[in-house]
Amino acid sequence: MSTAVTPVNASAAIQFYWSADDVNNQYYLYTHFDEVEKLAANETRAFNINVNGGLMYGPVIPVYQKAITIISKTPFTGASIYQVSLSKTENSTLPPILNAIEIYKVKDFSQSETQQDEVDSIINIKNVYGVTRNWQGDPCAPVNYVWEGLKCSVDGNNISRITSLDLSSSGLIGQIASSISKLTMLQY
Repeated sequence: MSTAVTPVNASAAIQFYWSADDVNNQYYLYTHFDEVEKLAANETRAFNINVNGGLMYGPVIPVYQKAITIISKTPFTGASIYQVSLSKTENSTLPPILNAIEIYKVKDFSQSETQQDEVDSIINIKNVYGVTRNWQGDPCAPVNYVWEGLKCSVDGNNISRITSLDLSSSGLIGQIASSISKLTMLQY
């Protein structure tokens, strides 16, 4: 984080906004700060973060070459537009800065997680064979992101289970890993 934005007018705020698809959506805001200038003894930089006119955090006082992240503690919800403003405090001699922002929309994954024994087994298989597929997160959830080479279904207890494992074209050699025996719902 070696660069930052500041307002064109030193007395102005940094402002940005995002639009919600639905007023019921929930969002978390992550703001990143790192003072990129060595301030003179008579200079100070302090500012508040406001969202839709309410104080989210403040004052922020960035430290030279030390990154800090300010995260909204509770999700923002109930608005169609979220206006963020970084405004300098009364005793600040310098305008606010902003190095980076992230806005996360909360997603409800109503599908249950994959049974933990099966997750452990498939991770072990990946490690033993050195499978180079981009297997990250939950193997079976969400449905649109099931790991390549796997098929899953939900059992009677509403738990996702691995029902098919296709490692063809993975260049495997050696013995069959014992972890495969823990994938008890595999169908063939």
